[in-house]
Amino acid sequence: MAISAPVKMAAVIFLAMTTLLLLFHGNRMVFTNDEGILLEPAQRLAHGAVPYVDFFGYMSPGSYWLQSAIFRCFGVSLWAGRLPVILDLALQCALVFWLTERLSSLIPALAAAVAFAGFQIADPSFLTAQHRWDSATLALLGLCFVVRCSTDAQRRTSPAWWWASGALMGAAAWCTPSLGLLIAATMAWMAVRREQRNRLLHFAGAVALVSAAALATLAAQGGLKAFFEQMAWLSTHYTGVNVMPYGSVIGGWGQAIRSTQGFEQATLLLVLLCVELPAILPLAALALWALAAWRGKISSGEGGIVALLLASMTALVLTAFPRADVMHLAFVAALPYALTVAALARLVPARVARLAAPIALLFPLLFAANYWTSWRGTQSVASPVGRLRVPADQRAGMEQMLARVGPGQSLFVYPYMPIFYFVTQASNLSRYSFLAPGMMTTREEFEVLAELEKRPPEWVMYLQLSREEFLRVFPSATKLDHRFGTLEGWLESNYEPVDNPDISVVGYRLWRRRSFSM
Repeated sequence: MAISAPVKMAAVIFLAMTTLLLLFHGNRMVFTNDEGILLEPAQRLAHGAVPYVDFFGYMSPGSYWLQSAIFRCFGVSLWAGRLPVILDLALQCALVFWLTERLSSLIPALAAAVAFAGFQIADPSFLTAQHRWDSATLALLGLCFVVRCSTDAQRRTSPAWWWASGALMGAAAWCTPSLGLLIAATMAWMAVRREQRNRLLHFAGAVALVSAAALATLAAQGGLKAFFEQMAWLSTHYTGVNVMPYGSVIGGWGQAIRSTQGFEQATLLLVLLCVELPAILPLAALALWALAAWRGKISSGEGGIVALLLASMTALVLTAFPRADVMHLAFVAALPYALTVAALARLVPARVARLAAPIALLFPLLFAANYWTSWRGTQSVASPVGRLRVPADQRAGMEQMLARVGPGQSLFVYPYMPIFYFVTQASNLSRYSFLAPGMMTTREEFEVLAELEKRPPEWVMYLQLSREEFLRVFPSATKLDHRFGTLEGWLESNYEPVDNPDISVVGYRLWRRRSFSM
């Protein structure tokens, strides 16, 4: 079977983005609370730990399995830890192009891919190991398979494509359970369409087989009961601290806007508009396609596919709740980009589009330049997980920490930032990679304290979290305590900060057990 030109172009985009990110992002050290939450447990799993039994699993097991498999194949390094997100973004860029071209033409598809890539790479901290990257990419690929199978020219396609689509969406839900909403939307669409109804069994069967395989794997590993207990725990503990309004940004924009005026304020508003695109585009796509339907720009044969894509986009947006801030919406932004650009291509006259497109593309290119500008501000640091590119202002602290804390030594990181376990390759004697005030309770606090009292670690990386910083990140947690007082009291009684020199990395200070003091 001949490979079409759009598929070839999508492959070129995928390979180009993969190469670029492997060269410049594979070993770039980014200090986020989330990346270590996946990498540290995945490394334990790769070494034979039982998920949800030997370590606290913050998420469903799909991304743990994926990441641990990569560690087994390529060894433990930051490069290996970044490989999934690099492939995820590269594949999403290719699929944005393919889907937009399917709904419009070549030039709008290229514009959509450039805009999507430019905005997505702007913030290096966004391109880090995260289960939502895996689930969004698997889901989008599965959805593109459905689109391929359901177009007029492909309705007699092999059932294998439907099985593959169901398997991909099923795997996505095992990375992020809320992706079940997309599965439900797709099955409902298939059920009401006579042409696809006879393929529903293939799709649903693949979802069921993936779920059965996942449950069997958990049972074989001895973690099935603990998995269900952990999912029940998350359902009752996650929402209270993590509620964020739709389209919000951590820290908000109000003060920044009020403190500027004139040209500076206008520039800030343009930046705000670009940052808010993951929240704006889903609404824009719905409005633009409604306008396209009203103006007769959708043929009778396209209506079903457009309905599927708009319903899928809505389902994907809903998966971001309750933390529907811009960052979480950005994980599922690929489909809104494709739908918005494809709708504009139908509605905007070609002459206007040719004039407006270069101006519009200037913004994602400027945002992408932030990645390269900040990359030039990094410096090389040797570590047990490879030579890292570290922000220059953190280089001294990283080198000093790595000189003191090395592989096999015992370390406790509190309250967040488990990436320190990974980059030092120190041993975490607790089953928790992080201990989040507000989400965890005194039960988890005293469980960790009992573990530490039984086997006190030699080192502690300790952030004395202020209430202001806690509420900046978790603004809905006003009634929750931002500290674990008993645990912190034990740490401060048994450990003291390392001095001469004082060792600190992104606010986390290195403490050492008092019995080891010089």
